[in-house]
Amino acid sequence: MRIVRRLAILGTGVLATLVTAHPAHAATPLPTPGTPVATNVTTTSASFSWTPSSGPVADYTIQTIDVVGRPWRVLATTSETTYTHTNLNPDSVYTYRVIANPTAGSDHTASSATPHLWVRTRPLPDSVPPTEPGVPRAFPVSTVSATLTFGFSTDNNRVDAYWAQRQVDGVWTDWATNNITTVYLRDLAPGTTYTVAVVAVDANGNRSARSDPLTFTTRALEPAPTCRVQLLPLGQHYQVNVTIENMTAATIVESWTLTFTFPAGQTILYSNSVTITRDGTVGTATPHSYLARIDPGGTRPFGFFATNTAGSPLPSGFTLNSTAGVFPCTIA
Repeated sequence: MRIVRRLAILGTGVLATLVTAHPAHAATPLPTPGTPVATNVTTTSASFSWTPSSGPVADYTIQTIDVVGRPWRVLATTSETTYTHTNLNPDSVYTYRVIANPTAGSDHTASSATPHLWVRTRPLPDSVPPTEPGVPRAFPVSTVSATLTFGFSTDNNRVDAYWAQRQVDGVWTDWATNNITTVYLRDLAPGTTYTVAVVAVDANGNRSARSDPLTFTTRALEPAPTCRVQLLPLGQHYQVNVTIENMTAATIVESWTLTFTFPAGQTILYSNSVTITRDGTVGTATPHSYLARIDPGGTRPFGFFATNTAGSPLPSGFTLNSTAGVFPCTIA
């Protein structure tokens, strides 16, 4: 903004122009409306609402994405804080967001877009259940957790989820769920036997026959963390596979490294989940930062592949160093 003033210069008869510049006033964005919440979903429609933005709001722009990866497009503009999207396809996913628009001349700009609302329309009626899932397998199994994997089910429409069930005193109950053929069991007890099975569920809630059961036992508690090393000679190369396990009751392994004798002339070609450094004939494996903590029941596998020279010995003397102590590794 500029303010212009005209001044007379005494004794000259001349008018001078004085221009004073002032910084432009930045427009203020409207506050972001509340995250949209679905209020009613049918086979062909989705209704949702949001808390209003404060300030001089003229209306709201509702945007949607037709296909994942494509840009947002304007679906509608409304002065209300509710909207119903109609003529949708059954059992289909739709994504929405809302932007508040300012009244004209208010010295405000549009708000940021709200977080996304993800909606799946209801499926058409169906009474056909999915097929029976495959027999589950438990691996890995620790003191406090287990991972179940199993063969997939099929359905005339869509398998929506899988439930791992637990049998206690002859009664099966739902325990943990996922929408893929892997289910994670948490908060288990050390040295305890569990019997489980899997059931598939379709979008209408129809349940398959229960899979054949699996019985497994969690790992027993160990007094200290353990480290196991596998050395695989491959001609002029070798592979080192390391597994650190923390099967203790309460010990936390943090800031750990693995040191070992690293003969001269050998070169690391690649490593997995760790960085290998050398100081003379001492090698040190340092984990990536997000792997540097191992809670009770946790496991950290990693490895590296290296060149070797004729007659040179393989690495040796592997030792786990951590805040929990120093532990020699065993060679498998």
